[in-house]
Amino acid sequence: MKIITCLLLFILLIICIESKVAIRTYVVVQNGKANRNKLYGFTILDSKEETALYRLKVSSRDIDTAILVDNPGKNIVANLEDAWKNRKANVTFSIYDYKLNKWTDGSIQKKLRFLSTDYTVKYNDEQFIAKRKSLPKRIEVYHKNQNELLAEWRRRTKPLLSKRAKYDVKIYSNKVPDAIYFFLLLMMHQ
Repeated sequence: MKIITCLLLFILLIICIESKVAIRTYVVVQNGKANRNKLYGFTILDSKEETALYRLKVSSRDIDTAILVDNPGKNIVANLEDAWKNRKANVTFSIYDYKLNKWTDGSIQKKLRFLSTDYTVKYNDEQFIAKRKSLPKRIEVYHKNQNELLAEWRRRTKPLLSKRAKYDVKIYSNKVPDAIYFFLLLMMHQ
């Protein structure tokens, strides 16, 4: 009996240590219609699903393009360019920094592994990694050198129940602009 109690306390301790509190949460909903190349845009809502905060619009011509627009002001906050549906992708993006009043560039590289796909983000002289976790099924974004969990999201609806995917996004750090997480979600969803 003492062994079981000790094991339960040990498991509870591990759960408490690993749990983080999100500083921001979003609900990201797939738009109903795809463009001619079957790329979907998204609407980013607050955690209560009452207010649309951003729209992620996609288009395909010579290259795939995504534009993140803030909903109240209709200002372009970030953009992403290149073909990301390919097996290998190396896309570039720009994010507007209101504090510095300038655009900052970055890149996302998709690497296929034996049974998984990794995404490496380079932004502001830092590197971040996005990986799929199988149990429970979710995507996690880490700072590459510090192994710090920055954000995670999981798909809420199952494809058979709804045609529109819905994701719960939890942000744990201000080290990375939220636009990067939205671009990663877009690329990993397609």
